[in-house]
Amino acid sequence: MSKPDGFLRGAARGSRVIFLLGVFFIFSTIGLASDMSQMGSQPVLRFVLSVFVISTFAVLYAVAGFSLRGNWWKAAVPLFIVHMVIMNVLNWRMPGSSLPATMDATMIRRLEHRLSIDALAIVVAMALGYTCFVYASITEGRRYFRVHAEIEMAREIHQVLVPTIDTKMGEFEFYGRSLPSGEVGGDLIDLAGTEQKWVAYLADVSGHGVAPGLVMGMAKSASRMLLTAGDGSEHLMPRLNDVLFPLKKPDMFITFCFIAASGGRLWAGLAGHPAILRFSARTNEVAEIESPNIPLGIVPSGEFVTSEIFAESGTLFALYTDGFLEATNAAGEEFGMDRLKAELKKYGREPLEAVCRSIQEAVGRHGAQFDDQSMLLIRKL
Repeated sequence: MSKPDGFLRGAARGSRVIFLLGVFFIFSTIGLASDMSQMGSQPVLRFVLSVFVISTFAVLYAVAGFSLRGNWWKAAVPLFIVHMVIMNVLNWRMPGSSLPATMDATMIRRLEHRLSIDALAIVVAMALGYTCFVYASITEGRRYFRVHAEIEMAREIHQVLVPTIDTKMGEFEFYGRSLPSGEVGGDLIDLAGTEQKWVAYLADVSGHGVAPGLVMGMAKSASRMLLTAGDGSEHLMPRLNDVLFPLKKPDMFITFCFIAASGGRLWAGLAGHPAILRFSARTNEVAEIESPNIPLGIVPSGEFVTSEIFAESGTLFALYTDGFLEATNAAGEEFGMDRLKAELKKYGREPLEAVCRSIQEAVGRHGAQFDDQSMLLIRKL
């Protein structure tokens, strides 16, 4: 799931306004305290403008910090310079008067009145600022827990839709596992059919979070409906494209790959997806099965070609998402296709669960996971 860029972008508009208002009130106490330290000798206009300028720039510093985060100084430094210039201009254009050596009763009462106003204003400003912070915290806390509960429900639904696959059909065995990068993933692995006719497929919806997860659920429902309707695997990608195109955001797409068995023959198809890898236990070589098809959901309709493939006993097919290939280490190096092939050569004769686990561990040692990682392995017995 895409993460919001800080509180000011992640929070609701009302909470953002209340929070910044709290910053304004809290920092206004600096101007009020400054007037007390000067014993109320500032002109009233300069006093009011100073409080306003200090509070306003505090809000601007907060906005810069939340919005730019690590680069906050790029905005804070010029803001600070402007801030100091304005304060100096105010001091120059509206100089304060010096206190007399002796004060009569009227002057003392006037000073007491001014300092009392400063003290009361500080208490009020602190109370208002605290109230704003509490309101924003409670409001966003309630919203967070509500959203968190919805995401938790979506995660549970994702686990139901994308369970671990570990089964056999006829002379083939299957193992698949999906590791989302966040609470809800956009990858899909599935196996449908009978021993005589089955389709094993993997899909990767662009993006992260709940929206791709919803499209993933629609992709599984549509795929199952198309497969149970009796359509052959050669119609799966074009029909799925027709169904999904109007149901997603314009900037979303789905990469897709499958292997299907029918009448003793094997077929493979890819739509904008990384190559299917075929490991031969006899030669210990890994070959790539590719296709020029574009991803699903980019155009409203189109032709998607499939190809017949062959397998002998011990042949292992690996369907996977680009989360494996794009895992990057501290030096900026991606795990890449060559490393994936090397892992497949090293563990290709092991039980399918061990093959999947070994590859996932190798990728994890190479670099942190920033994308969903899903793999579906198929071996001919």
